[in-house]
Order: sequence, then C-alpha cells, then structure tokens
Amino acid sequence: MRFPAAPLLLRVLLGIAMVGVQAVDNRLLYTIPAKDSIDAFRAAFESTCANGTWTRAHHALRGLSFRGFIFQPGDYAGKHADTEARLVCSWYNASAPDPAPSVTFTTEVAAYLGATKT
Repeated sequence: MRFPAAPLLLRVLLGIAMVGVQAVDNRLLYTIPAKDSIDAFRAAFESTCANGTWTRAHHALRGLSFRGFIFQPGDYAGKHADTEARLVCSWYNASAPDPAPSVTFTTEVAAYLGATKT
C-alpha cells in the first residue's frame, strides 16, 4: 500500500506550526506620575532600570546582568500616550546556560519612580 507524501507532509507541518514558538509578553501598563512628562519618565525609567538604582536593587541584582528595557508610550490600544506606558525592566543570570531566562524588575522600578499600575 502506498501513502501519498503530500498529506503526510502537511500533517507534520501543521503539527509543528501548532506547537510553534511561544513568546512571553512581560509588558505591564503604568500611569506615569502627573508631575512627569512622558519623555522625562522614559529617561528616568531607562536610567533607573539599566543602572539598578531603585531601592533595594543591590540585594535583588546580586549575580544578575542587565538585559534591556521596553518603554512604549500609550496603553495596549495606543491611547493615552502622554500619561500611560507599557514597561519592562529585564535582567538575567549571566552564569545560567543560554538562553538565560529574564528576571523582570518592572514593578519595582515603576513604583520607585512613582508610577501606578493600570
């Protein structure tokens, strides 16, 4: 009995596509403090995240290296770009095997800067 290769190949490809690659979206939505402009808050968030200067950071960051940050003005629909932002502050364990999972400090940095979770 012969099996057509095309249907089998299609099933295999669909199976792979169903499993796929999963991504984690760690962005959190925050309302920036009323005293700050979005640009001023972005500069403060970037600096505080990258340099590990929020309260108690020296304990939390032991053994970790800075990975990066995300700062996207506006909510998930792109509205309120002057008062809200989607944020991530990410570090990782440099001694862990690649790919090392991210350790996020978004909540700590945002709270330190006076932002409130929306």
